[in-house]
Amino acid sequence: MFTLKNISVQVRGRSLLQNINLVAKSNEITGLIGKSGSGKSTLFRLALGLLDPMDGYTWSGSLFWKEESLPNRKNPKLQPVFQDPLASFSHLGTMKELLLEPIRIKKGFFLSEDIKRREWMRIETLCERFELQKELLNKTKQELSGGQLQRFSILRALLMEPEYLLLDEPVTALDVLVQKKIAEELKQVNQMENLGMFIVSHDLGFLSYMCDQIFVLDGKGIVEFGKPNEILSNPKSELLKTLLETRNHSLGGAVSSSESSN
Repeated sequence: MFTLKNISVQVRGRSLLQNINLVAKSNEITGLIGKSGSGKSTLFRLALGLLDPMDGYTWSGSLFWKEESLPNRKNPKLQPVFQDPLASFSHLGTMKELLLEPIRIKKGFFLSEDIKRREWMRIETLCERFELQKELLNKTKQELSGGQLQRFSILRALLMEPEYLLLDEPVTALDVLVQKKIAEELKQVNQMENLGMFIVSHDLGFLSYMCDQIFVLDGKGIVEFGKPNEILSNPKSELLKTLLETRNHSLGGAVSSSESSN
């Protein structure tokens, strides 16, 4: 279980989140939806141990992974995938070199040639799985598309053999066809490896396709939660009602590609 109990967050005395309580099953995909500026990404960064008191953040409450209290620092059991894949990689080095970075952190910065060969084999196997041509490993991030980089971001997270993935707006900056492909790949990872995920997004269509459970964040707190078909057929919060109305009256009746594939 990924559990948040009575989480409240302030920055320089201003309240961002109040009394957040949330339980996500370790093998399921759980979504958190809210408006821009609602505190979704703040909660994401808190779970990763990235809220720096030097920046004025203070928080109270408890975070647990499988009943083990999470420390106020990065935890290798929880691996992130961020919204901007371009910012997720250094501008120095090829993708093959950059993908070895988490392995160096995990196993020591000086890797033997034997370890490198084994890890490169793992990387190439994952590239095949995500339909990334091996030739792309010899390119820099500047030479790749946003969709390719986001796949590499997911691949890099999996190389750490995490117990859980945390994803912050993983398809927002991508075109609809790439969104659909990455959504399908993430669902496959969840089903084949029983790897749970916590996804922060403002895209209702994407979350309704992806998730076993969705939490709705509004007014600094959780206002409702449940299985997608249940809360979408009977929304109780004003935010969810508004999101559904907006979706139903979108230009041309358009929905996200991930939702339309459901």
